[in-house]
Amino acid sequence: MILRKTILLFASTALVPMAAFAQSAPAAQTAANEDEPAEILVTARKRTERLIDVPTAASVIDATTIAERGGATNPVELLGGQPSVRILDTGTAMTTEISLRGSPTTRGTSGDPSVGLFRDGAYIGGGGFSGRSFARIDQFDIGRVEVLRGTQGALYGRNSVGGAVNIVSAQAEFDNSGWINTRYAFGNDQFQLQGVVNTMLSEEVAIRLGVDHVDQSGGFFRNDFLNTNLDRNDSTGVRGQIRWRDENTDLTVRGEYWDGQVPVISFRVFIDPPRAGFPRGYIQPVRTYPWSTPSFSAQTVASGLINLTQEMGSVTLRSITQYRQRKADYAFDLDGINPALLATLRAAGTVTGAVDAGSAQERNENAEFYTQDLNLSGDLAEGRVKWLAGVEYLRLTSVSEQRNFRTPTAANTSPGTRQPLDIEFKSWATYGSLDYAISDRVNLIGEVRQTWDDKSATSRRFDLATGLPSGGPGFVVDFGKDSSNLSYNGTLAFKPADGVTLYAKVGSSYRAGGFNQDLGTANQPIPIPAAYDDETSTSFELGAKGRISRATTFNFAAYQTNSTDIIVQLNNGCFIGSTVCSTTPVSFSSNGGKGRVRGAEADLTTRIDLGAGRLTLTGSVSHQKGRATAGAFDNQLLPQIPRWIYGVNATLSHPVAGGATALINLNYNGQSGGVHDLVAPNAPAPLDMDKIDLFNARAAIRYGRFDAALFVSNLFDVTYDVFRGAGARRINPPRNYGIELGIRW
Repeated sequence: MILRKTILLFASTALVPMAAFAQSAPAAQTAANEDEPAEILVTARKRTERLIDVPTAASVIDATTIAERGGATNPVELLGGQPSVRILDTGTAMTTEISLRGSPTTRGTSGDPSVGLFRDGAYIGGGGFSGRSFARIDQFDIGRVEVLRGTQGALYGRNSVGGAVNIVSAQAEFDNSGWINTRYAFGNDQFQLQGVVNTMLSEEVAIRLGVDHVDQSGGFFRNDFLNTNLDRNDSTGVRGQIRWRDENTDLTVRGEYWDGQVPVISFRVFIDPPRAGFPRGYIQPVRTYPWSTPSFSAQTVASGLINLTQEMGSVTLRSITQYRQRKADYAFDLDGINPALLATLRAAGTVTGAVDAGSAQERNENAEFYTQDLNLSGDLAEGRVKWLAGVEYLRLTSVSEQRNFRTPTAANTSPGTRQPLDIEFKSWATYGSLDYAISDRVNLIGEVRQTWDDKSATSRRFDLATGLPSGGPGFVVDFGKDSSNLSYNGTLAFKPADGVTLYAKVGSSYRAGGFNQDLGTANQPIPIPAAYDDETSTSFELGAKGRISRATTFNFAAYQTNSTDIIVQLNNGCFIGSTVCSTTPVSFSSNGGKGRVRGAEADLTTRIDLGAGRLTLTGSVSHQKGRATAGAFDNQLLPQIPRWIYGVNATLSHPVAGGATALINLNYNGQSGGVHDLVAPNAPAPLDMDKIDLFNARAAIRYGRFDAALFVSNLFDVTYDVFRGAGARRINPPRNYGIELGIRW
């Protein structure tokens, strides 16, 4: 198998030169003068401007940086090491979640994300589940990633409490160019092929076509009972776009489709002794699990987008129209064991409590998004006043079903339950901003947004065998809520020198409330509420950003966010080994009173000339601490907030013999401190989060249009828990290494 895929790796790249040399245009240049720093343009304030001029904590990950690290196919690879960015990595795109500045997470529930997730300016977060992270297709052929830290409610609306992340896909350009990259990882026998062809049809029309394919026959996480891999990764995605541009109009129409298998929700049973029902405890191997039920995880994304910029004299019109369908299905073993092994453990006296080896869960969802964002912008008073006015409409529908399986008994002959769920979310908003230049060095900026939300949901629980209602009135969900929110940002910016900005900012935002579909079982220690309210936040920030020298830029910010009705993720108190409710816990969302997060962050990027070579170095460090300040969890540390987050990315480029260039990239991400969960009053203290020190490395040779590279992830093969619960833990992948071959023209 390895030999076959290695041959395919080389063969697919060897065929590329015929396509490459058929192009008439020369290779695109990244900058006219490499000695001058490139100006980074962003749309962070819904208008195109230089990043260095935007008075907010923002950073950009460009296509070159992503390529130097060997690409990115998941949020950890894409966003790891960014200031104040925490990835709650559950090992699967289904439940992985992004947090910014200590914003709360709600894994495994129907809660909305606390970070605004955008793709080319269109909102893509939310739904029944699997809507708190980006899909693989979103991270293919990226132009840039804009990471906006801090409250963004005034321009980005709902669920941007901690900030917003906008992935901007590479546009069709007016040249003949393209690239193909092949990658083989030996540790999990994974082969990837990605390619893009960009063609200029005329002076006004260009097209861009791309394909992303991954095939994996090995894996690091195994179900040894069924002899299957739990971290399967097999998918294919295609994208096509056409762009029409003239003097006043820039129109892009994009369509894409992606479908495949992704890693499943996996965990190891981890029960420390002594515990009731497990007198000697029970701890499973690190990455090999004896599950008796088949597990799978599949996703499909189909989307279309129309992006229009129209210059109308002194006014610019921008319109983003999106349709996106996201389908997701998963299944996993709830008890983490099989009947034969359970019988052996009982005979040995390892297990004495109630455990159902036939419990499992399946869930599917079909979510559809329609988004329309339309705004006008322009200048007044000879450019001293910049204004923006816009409207937005979002309609999200989600149809899903959850099925819980169990072993029938004489006392309860039911094989389990099914619970369909229908969600409809409609949101309207108007927004605007004014940026007034009081002087050449002082700006006063105001942003405001009024949002009206209408959210409804219907769910029932039925017995799988009889089809009759099951669980009683606690499993009848008829949720409906109309709400409105006024969010704002006020910023005072001062430029003490050219290229340096100091700013003070105050702003507000909200996170949409909702409901809990799975209301647990009758014997659960902690009852699950049917619904919860919106979370509202006010944030205060002081910051400085700019250019220290021609080759060095910096960002610094300190902030405090005060929140009311914080939406927290809890569980119902069940766990494997419990004498009351011995099963995997049910996660749910609830309002937890008031909370406060304080923090500071800094990052620095510099370029250092080393003879004929160059070192590009980016470093960041963040400190944050969150605490409940009122309510049932008063004075507890807020969960999933590392005390420290840090990262370094270094790329050395240097000429070598024969006209080739060597590229060496080292990437380090780390975190320390923090707790995993809030706990009920008088319960044992929460479990601490593991310290993480993760190194990745890549060495490449570039000769003309060709690249060849060796890469290794998790260089020092460290093992840590990405999540710890009362009876289960999730582990990170081990070291992996491989080769890449590519060509660009």
